Amino acid sequence: MKIIAVTDDKMETSQLLHTLLSIESSIDAAILREKSKTDSEVIALIQQLIESGFDSTKLIVHGRTNVASISGIKKVQLPGYDAPLALLKKQYPVISFGRSVHSLDEAETAYKVGADWVLYGHLFETSSKVGLPPRGTDELFQIIESLPIPVYAIGGIQPHHLPKLNQGGVAGIAVMSSIFGTDNPEIAATAYKDASHVTTS
Repeated sequence: MKIIAVTDDKMETSQLLHTLLSIESSIDAAILREKSKTDSEVIALIQQLIESGFDSTKLIVHGRTNVASISGIKKVQLPGYDAPLALLKKQYPVISFGRSVHSLDEAETAYKVGADWVLYGHLFETSSKVGLPPRGTDELFQIIESLPIPVYAIGGIQPHHLPKLNQGGVAGIAVMSSIFGTDNPEIAATAYKDASHVTTS
């Protein structure tokens, strides 16, 4: 099961750079979801990460395919409302695309138009989705059974949830506030990495 860290757009570049470098060994990928930063700021962040030794194949750009293309990053995570996927795949044939989905129907549609993976959520109560009821795991497991592409989960996931998710066939989990909202992101990321290898008996 893969561990994906999702940046929370609350750190300035130098702090974010330091945090990502500190957790790199414990994560399989990082989605750069820096909505308030300009394209040039995100490009500069990517360049600094790579120059500092961060594995560029672990980087996923959120939403901005142009930024990924300019930076040589081969993966983009699209929000559910973004540009037509089929068009983007034509324009950027070397880039793989994931789509954020919130239902089985959305997931099936994303797959039909060419998504290489889907990210489903939010599973559990989370501080970033206050007031919105969590979706739980039932539909997540339906999506996993229905689609031949990797299905990832996001939203309020804690290390103790991982054995059940692992058993259900989840390709990986995406974590934002439980890593970037803590005093020690490195320890938090390590806890997820350790839990990712556990299955329920």
